[in-house]
Amino acid sequence: MIKRIFLFFLVFLATTIAGCGLKSAEPKLTRLTIAAQEWIGYGPFYLAQEKGFFKEEGVDLIFIDEQLDSARRDAFKQGMLDCEAATMDLLVSKAAQDTPIATVMELDMSFGADAIVANEGIKTLEDLAGKKVALARDDVGDTFISTLFYKHGLPLNALTIVPQRPEEVAQAFLNGLSDACVTWEPQVSEALKKPGAHILTSSKENPGIIIDTLNVRKDLLEKNPELVKKLMRGWFKALQYYKMNPVEASGIIAKYYKVTPDEYRKQVEGLAWSDYEKQRNPSEAKEWSDAFTAIVAVKLANGRIFKKPDAAKFINRTLLEDLY
Repeated sequence: MIKRIFLFFLVFLATTIAGCGLKSAEPKLTRLTIAAQEWIGYGPFYLAQEKGFFKEEGVDLIFIDEQLDSARRDAFKQGMLDCEAATMDLLVSKAAQDTPIATVMELDMSFGADAIVANEGIKTLEDLAGKKVALARDDVGDTFISTLFYKHGLPLNALTIVPQRPEEVAQAFLNGLSDACVTWEPQVSEALKKPGAHILTSSKENPGIIIDTLNVRKDLLEKNPELVKKLMRGWFKALQYYKMNPVEASGIIAKYYKVTPDEYRKQVEGLAWSDYEKQRNPSEAKEWSDAFTAIVAVKLANGRIFKKPDAAKFINRTLLEDLY
């Protein structure tokens, strides 16, 4: 009996030591939170998570479902949010309100995946005068149509804006609450299900307005830039994986947007992901700054911001330049 107890103790001890050894061999993960709206261009974040690319870099990425930009702004100011995936215009809005963030890289640029969807009788931007347009105030749809009206010399107050939450814009149009809506995929495809609905214009005809970026809280950038670089490397691994395995990758991502893999691959034809080599090009810095400045001008003209933020204070390319 004593021998049996002693043998059991040895087995237990060996198993425990082995288990501890296995645990110690696992990479130590550092927690990072990221918030984003439901935009198909952010799909590689989900791909990187499921394929373990973030884990390989030592990052435990926690996704925060927060569609409202104002809520993300407040979370940044309170130190409750580390990162966000968002459009350049949302960076401008938060910069104008002294939100302590900076963009560190471009995620994608829209080339058709953002659009104004309108009823059958509406053929031009001018036809929208006096019509009801559903959009999310101070969000990318607002910026898109505001920029088009600004460039064409049309008064934005000619529209009757029907404000909606970002994820409810297409449904408002489908329910007949508006004559047109401004939204992005997958909501554009949803809005087009309305009989007679068509794309009035999109980011395909108006590129360079909608750029998605990765924005990071400034104190995190200052204290732990290596952690942010790990997140960025995980993203670029996912982009490369999607490029080499689009069918498998779209199958992983599509479920997060409640579409089929075929639908997802079709929808992302309306955007261009920015790979690492492209972003390292010095010309990109000017493109980012020019886009930031152009959006500032539109928002100031329409009274959506009340001071002019400096692009140089909210664009940080240092991590990108020495990422590897």
